[in-house]
Amino acid sequence: MKERSLRLFSRLMKTLPYLILFVSSDCWNHCRHCWYNEKWKERHLKDAPLRFDELSKIADSIPSLRFLSLTGGEAFLRDDIVEITNLFAKKTKLHRYEIPSSGFEPERIASLTSAILDSNGQIPFRVDISIDGTEETHDIIRGRKGSHERALRTVNELLTLKKKYAWFDVGIITTLSRSNQNEIGRIGELAARINPGGEWMVNITRGEARDRDVEGVNLERYREAHLAIEESTTSGRHAGHSGHRWAKWLSAKNAVRRELILGILSGEKSVGLCAAGSLAGVIYSDGTVSPCETLTEPIGNIRDYDLDLAAAWNSPAAGRVRRSIADSRCSCTHECFLSVSLLVNPRYWPRIAWQRARLLRHRGNAR
Repeated sequence: MKERSLRLFSRLMKTLPYLILFVSSDCWNHCRHCWYNEKWKERHLKDAPLRFDELSKIADSIPSLRFLSLTGGEAFLRDDIVEITNLFAKKTKLHRYEIPSSGFEPERIASLTSAILDSNGQIPFRVDISIDGTEETHDIIRGRKGSHERALRTVNELLTLKKKYAWFDVGIITTLSRSNQNEIGRIGELAARINPGGEWMVNITRGEARDRDVEGVNLERYREAHLAIEESTTSGRHAGHSGHRWAKWLSAKNAVRRELILGILSGEKSVGLCAAGSLAGVIYSDGTVSPCETLTEPIGNIRDYDLDLAAAWNSPAAGRVRRSIADSRCSCTHECFLSVSLLVNPRYWPRIAWQRARLLRHRGNAR
């Protein structure tokens, strides 16, 4: 993928097709591995949180979104999260969206998810619940006793909804850190037991964690996680993504993404030109527009562009950020932005196709 191709895609689309939108800075938990912590927010969030009417105006400026992640903090803490999802679903020709969650309030999350599903037709929607270890380890990482038990209850509540809504999916995400990397086998067994019809995904802790002692993941422990997911998928203990016709292609892409991360961690590979700042980006809760969550140089605040994302995304400041990313050959293990870079880079398409064929060969094992 050439830099000029990314610039061309960005101009043709007017705005980014892949958006991570922070709708809240608050959270139920106090996670040791979290980069979006008090120190980070004090340093980077300078303005008041975006109001609903401002979010509505931002949605007006987006002609189409392939994927929207509503996050925080905790997106389900917003009382108007249903209305927020509704306005983006209706105004942006939304193709697919998700909410990652700690799962700390089962009844609230299930109720709001049901309302979101009732409101937005059959647009594929997924909720990912964090499971970071066995009960003791998870509760220590999350900073609140009972977090593990509540997250498991939330998964059960959401799986009940999945039976009713064919376009709904439930995923399990584990953030690997020094705190839990030695529990990979047990986490995988737990994820397969509580959500066999979904996907177990493993992310790596990034940025400056609330507790700096948890930073860093051993290469062999990540390889162990990768192989565990491969085995659980081929054996049928995990069915992978579901809810839409491209779901299994996403599972195939995730397998290639893990292979690439192994190469990055070992220093043997890079993704090539990163799509962050061109095809994917972030809007923080105070309106700051950024190419991704790992770069500190923002494009600006969307309020300075009259809440017009197209104006911000095609500004001289955005051009400078894109050139900086290209010139530095920026490469990291951020899973969201690796996904976009993989999907638009023909270099990886044969490997993704091979993984998709592999999943087809083993689908008879799926429960």
